[in-house]
Amino acid sequence: MTQSTDGTAARPRALRNTLLVLGSAVGVLVLAAAAMLVSFLLLGRQSSADQIARFEAHQADVAALAQSERDAWVDTAGDPTVTDALPFNQLQTIATHNSYVQEPTWLQLQVIDLFDPGQAVALQYGHAPLWDQLEAGIRSFEIDVRWNGESFEASHVPLVANRSTMPDFALGLREIALWSEAHPAHLPISIMIEPKADYLFLDPALKLFDTAACAALDATVTDALGDRLFTPGDLQGDGPSLRAAVAASGWPSVAEMRGSVLFFYAENKRARELCFDSDANNPERAIFASSHSAADDAVFAVRDDPWDPAVAADLTDGILVRLRADADLKPSEEGRNLAFATGAHIVSTDFPPGAPEEGTGYSAVFPGGYLARAAGGH
Repeated sequence: MTQSTDGTAARPRALRNTLLVLGSAVGVLVLAAAAMLVSFLLLGRQSSADQIARFEAHQADVAALAQSERDAWVDTAGDPTVTDALPFNQLQTIATHNSYVQEPTWLQLQVIDLFDPGQAVALQYGHAPLWDQLEAGIRSFEIDVRWNGESFEASHVPLVANRSTMPDFALGLREIALWSEAHPAHLPISIMIEPKADYLFLDPALKLFDTAACAALDATVTDALGDRLFTPGDLQGDGPSLRAAVAASGWPSVAEMRGSVLFFYAENKRARELCFDSDANNPERAIFASSHSAADDAVFAVRDDPWDPAVAADLTDGILVRLRADADLKPSEEGRNLAFATGAHIVSTDFPPGAPEEGTGYSAVFPGGYLARAAGGH
């Protein structure tokens, strides 16, 4: 038999070899992707395990705490301008931004940049557990919630930024309630809730925020906080609307609101339409609305930019304003000081005391190291 001299017999072998190399490369990539996925899922499970263990430890500590010790505790978060007679809408507090977040791992940050180039830079921060923040004097939080059709979780981006100190939102609220029980004279705690429905493709179990989620969120908050919850109905009383009640009687004093927790939505058009527009003055709700309009139920406004002229207009209208001191991890003393000086009631930061910006030492704290003061007390 005569051997071919034009290389045709070698071509199938070369093709097979090429396919083997390509198949091996694809196989390696698939295995690497699977390993990465498993590692991210394990990070989420570890967050859940840590949260449960932390809650159980705090629960045991509080159970052993004598009532006399609870009653003797004094809240030192506020400076001397914070008196019991001060109305709540004259109280200015430092909040942590995305208070539940733990910094994503290096690998997670690389994946985030693949999905959304440049976004990873703004996610390189994290916070201590809520209990520790409360112990440090933080009296205002911001929490993203995601709905799975039955319950809520707190995560910034599903799967790829899933490290959280409160993956179980309801258990996180119980942790706050437990701390409040152990410190009954604490300054009022305010919590901004931001429903999230982006990146749903990363977790098929998650669903769009809908009317069922509105009702479930109210129920979750009510079940966790019980009598410690300060609701829109508590403010409205017999008035025809929240704004009318505030105009007529004002907000309760710090003394009247000690030991309480209140919730308000972030500025979210969809959530507002789903949860409020059909029944704007329902006093049975657990969570306050926020709005950039003068709606009857709008007593909170969520802003980001200290230079925004709308902040002054909101304050003139008697609306409680949440503002950011250092958005997108770009802090400046000028921006922070302006945010303080506006008189905005809640000033949010990624750099609270104990977690200053690396290299500069920047943090958002009132003079004297306080985390609450009378608005205008500068």
